[in-house]
Order: sequence, then C-alpha cells, then structure tokens
Amino acid sequence: MKNFVISLQSATERREHINNEFGKHNVNFEFFDALTPDTAKIYVQKHDLPFQLAPMHLTSVEMACMMSHIAVWKKAIDENIPYITVFEDDIYLGINAEHFLNNSEWIKPDWNIIKIETVYNKVLLDNKTYHNLPKDRQLILLKGKHLGAGAYTLSLQGVKDLFNYSLQREMLPIDETVFRDYILDNHEPVYQMVPALCVQDIITSKRGKGLLLPSSLEEDRSKRMRSAKKKGLEKIRREASRLVEQAKYSLYAEEIPFK
Repeated sequence: MKNFVISLQSATERREHINNEFGKHNVNFEFFDALTPDTAKIYVQKHDLPFQLAPMHLTSVEMACMMSHIAVWKKAIDENIPYITVFEDDIYLGINAEHFLNNSEWIKPDWNIIKIETVYNKVLLDNKTYHNLPKDRQLILLKGKHLGAGAYTLSLQGVKDLFNYSLQREMLPIDETVFRDYILDNHEPVYQMVPALCVQDIITSKRGKGLLLPSSLEEDRSKRMRSAKKKGLEKIRREASRLVEQAKYSLYAEEIPFK
C-alpha cells in the first residue's frame, strides 16, 4: 500500500498536521505536491489530456484540486502500484489506522474502490451487500452519493477505471465525479468503510472540533456555489428533484460514524 497525501508545497501548517497525525498512528506516507491553477494547465497540456483549461463548472482552484487527484492516479498507473490510498492534507486517522494503511492484505481482489472517510451526511447503503473486516469494521456497498475526497483506497484496476471514466466526463469537482456520478452510473461497485477510518478537519470544524486549517479550496467552492444560482424552469426542476431525493434519504439513509 502506498499512501499519498496531496498537499501544496507551501502549506506548512497542513504538512505539520499530517506529519503529526500519521506519525502518531505509525502510518507510512509520502506527500504528493498538489498542482496549482497554473501547473494544472501545464500538466493537462504536457500529458495531452482531453480537459478544458478553463472549464465552465470549476473554479481554477477546483480544477487544480481535480487534476491533483488525477495526477496521483496517473502516477499509480505509470508505476504499476497495486494499491494506493489518497488523502487530503487535513485528514484525521481513526484507531487501528496502521492495520489498514500500512498493508493491503485485508483487501479482496474485487474491492477496487473504497471510501474510508465520512463527511457526516446521510448516505444510502446496501446493507445486504457487506463484508466484515478486522478491527470491528465493515465494507458496505454505496448506493448513493457520499461526497468528499479526503481519503479513499484504490486498487490498480480501480485507478484505471476512474482515470478512464474521468477522461470521458465533463470536468467537475473530483468528489462529484467519483463519489456521485460514478456510483449513480452503476459502474464498478464502490464500498464504504463503516465506521469510517478518516475524517477531514473541514468536516470536524463544522461540528466545533478540529484545528480549522485554512482552505483556499473551500473558500473558492463557496464563491462558485453562491454565483451558480439557477433561474426559471431549471431552478424548479432542480428543486423538485432535490425534494424527492431528500425524502428518500430521510427514510433510508444513515450517517457514517468516525472511529
């Protein structure tokens, strides 16, 4: 297992947090230098990827974040790495993290995409499709979206599937592509670890905990969301769809705990 923590070289406070957190849990990792808006464009051109340099639905910071994840995937493909776990640099690790992150022996061959974090939103799980794991955890099939890309484990096959899927898709925030659209399009199974092994500081801070590490991505995304208000019939359709989904989630969805 190779653990990659995506982090800007200049993010000293976040890198200090990661060094402390992973050191505390005796988990091996390496930093993957995050792309910036400028270097993301250079990366797209250098590798001849079919992405727009100024996509409509992404801010420049969101594009850089998306391309950072894709760059990690490409590294895994190029170096033929059997299993990787990808982290954002404000992640917290749960108990027995070293058991799941320092080796891949617990992963069965057909478990290609595993979300190991929670964002404390209610999610739809297929409780009939689950696998028991060591250390009092389970893998349960995700039936609906569970946004956030703070921590997830991929086999080499999972990396290839997501890489090829992303190349054929409209450019969106990486969590919307992987943990919403890919799931709803019924591609390969995506599993959720329960309880979750990880949670981001941006999530715990909303609950009055955490360090509240500075995040240019969250600030950038908030600005885009405020400026992307829909009008007329499109707004009505989206609201109707939201209400239907909200009703379904209120009946069947459940919150994923962090442990």
